[in-house]
Amino acid sequence: MIDRSADRRIVAMSARGQPSLDQTGHTIMTNSSDIAEITEVVRTYATAMTSGDRAELERIFFERSCEVGHYEGGLLWNTRDEFIRMCEAEASSSAEAWWMIRNISIHGDIAVAHVEDEWAGMHFDTILTMLKHEGAWRVMAKAYRIQS
Repeated sequence: MIDRSADRRIVAMSARGQPSLDQTGHTIMTNSSDIAEITEVVRTYATAMTSGDRAELERIFFERSCEVGHYEGGLLWNTRDEFIRMCEAEASSSAEAWWMIRNISIHGDIAVAHVEDEWAGMHFDTILTMLKHEGAWRVMAKAYRIQS
């Protein structure tokens, strides 16, 4: 039986701000500590990407993770280290990270966060796919699109 007590769980929300429902029509409940931990991973992602903080990016991205999306008309498929090198090259001490979580979906030890963020003067929709491993949420893959 699912524990639905309000003090330990929060309701998962759809993009329209309505409670998400499972296949049987029951409200989906999500552990608030997982939401907080995933939110912290997203915050770290956005701030470390903007500042080019290699150590923080290595901490939240699995070594074999990737970054995939279309850039300047072509498919860009970076390893974690290629992505981090790009962040280091574009780092700005005066830039302030801007990001907003649009949605988080958690299924046991896997999660997907839809993030809207800015980097290097561009505005992105970013999907971070995460796995909770050894007690910590980490990014397995980043897919993005540049908003026009």
